[in-house]
Amino acid sequence: MKTNTIKWRIFKYNTIVIAMLITFTAIIFNLAVHMYIENDLVTQLNKIASNAEDTALKHGPDFFQKVPPDPPPGEPNMKSPPMDPQGDNDLFRYYFMLDHSLKDPLSLLNADFILLDQNKNKITPFAENSSSTSNELIQQITNEINNSKKVNQEKYLNLHLSGTEFIATIKPVSDKNSFGLGWIIIYSNIQKINQLQLGINLILFLILVFCAFITIIFSSRVSQKISEPFSHLNQCISAISERNFGNKIEMPVYNELCELVNNINIMSEKLGNYDKAQKTFLENVSHEFRTPLMSIQSYAEGIKYDVVDTNSAVPIILDEIKRMTNLVEDLLYLSRLDSIEESYNFNDLNLNELINTCVDRMNLIAEKSNVTIKTSIFKKIVKIYGDEEKLSRAITNIISNCIRYADSIVIIKLDIIDNKKVRLTISDDGPGFKDNELPSVFERFYKGTNGNCGLGLSISKNVIEKLSGKINAKNSNTGALFTIELPLTYIDK
Repeated sequence: MKTNTIKWRIFKYNTIVIAMLITFTAIIFNLAVHMYIENDLVTQLNKIASNAEDTALKHGPDFFQKVPPDPPPGEPNMKSPPMDPQGDNDLFRYYFMLDHSLKDPLSLLNADFILLDQNKNKITPFAENSSSTSNELIQQITNEINNSKKVNQEKYLNLHLSGTEFIATIKPVSDKNSFGLGWIIIYSNIQKINQLQLGINLILFLILVFCAFITIIFSSRVSQKISEPFSHLNQCISAISERNFGNKIEMPVYNELCELVNNINIMSEKLGNYDKAQKTFLENVSHEFRTPLMSIQSYAEGIKYDVVDTNSAVPIILDEIKRMTNLVEDLLYLSRLDSIEESYNFNDLNLNELINTCVDRMNLIAEKSNVTIKTSIFKKIVKIYGDEEKLSRAITNIISNCIRYADSIVIIKLDIIDNKKVRLTISDDGPGFKDNELPSVFERFYKGTNGNCGLGLSISKNVIEKLSGKINAKNSNTGALFTIELPLTYIDK
């Protein structure tokens, strides 16, 4: 799997998230279980200790002799340790009775007890040193009692002996009995409980690892599904880069990619149309230049070989050269309009004056064609924001086109739309457009029926659209009708 792909990134981030979740879950779960078990152990130990204390204090007088009371003040203290039990059998019975009180069927603890007299000596019917663990435990508990500031306060201890962990509670009972019992220590080995917690963590870890494995497989599959459409799109875009514009992208994609796929299809279609138009454009340009060049060549050869009269050939040659010059100028102008570098000098323009200037410029050409230009422009000052030179050329091109096809009149009319737009209509009384010609009238070098190839209408469309306007052509009741709409900035009220 490549590292610089969407599939790898999704897989990597999911893996990181899964690892973090496993870690956090294990830590939090382990802490929660530990706290729960510890609290539960304390509760159970407290319950067992309370039962043992009640039993020890209740039945202690039956087995132990009472301790003599404290002597009056001023007399020596002759108080002795608790007296021996009435017999070894009684002490055994007392121990067994206490041991039975520790057996709580609902407890996880295997509790045991130690009895200390008021002098911190162990009370036991068994021989000393019978259990090194017990002796070490008693030593730590005795040290804890000696170091404690409050001897008569109950305490909980966590003890470690020979690698084994114990939990213990120390219950002082010297002030609750008269037979010499000083402390009751209830303790339990919690090694098995720790092993239980370890087993729970191990099971949790295995569950998390299994879930992580399933999630990683699922994540890998999802990332592959997500990246798959991009791979297909990449192939289609590569085909477009090879100028294969005919194939549309047809595949099921996510909603987020539908717009992208549609835009790529539209782009491919437009590039195909542009490529086709460019080829047609080049063919038309070649044809437009070939015709005058052949004419110039023919008349030039006729002059050379004295076949054609010079006086009749020269005007034709000059006309053809002028035609080629105009064509080259239009091509260069349109090329500049298409380029990003072409700058527009935007200013507030008085549209009334601009239209009148265009009409004055075209009146002489109209008179030669026996066409009258009629204007319907109100006297209110209408201002737009645009480039005067380019907009004048765009309007002049349309007026020129209408003059070429008009029978007798060209009408120019100016209207205001909702005080937001200005609409300029230029119409003639000629034959109009054929239905199949309307979609192509603004294409470069398009030649209609009985028409001439040219770039004038293409230039007009390019300029109007660059000025945030719209232009369209249609047939009216009398002939062709061009409509231009531009944003309005000011109108004299």
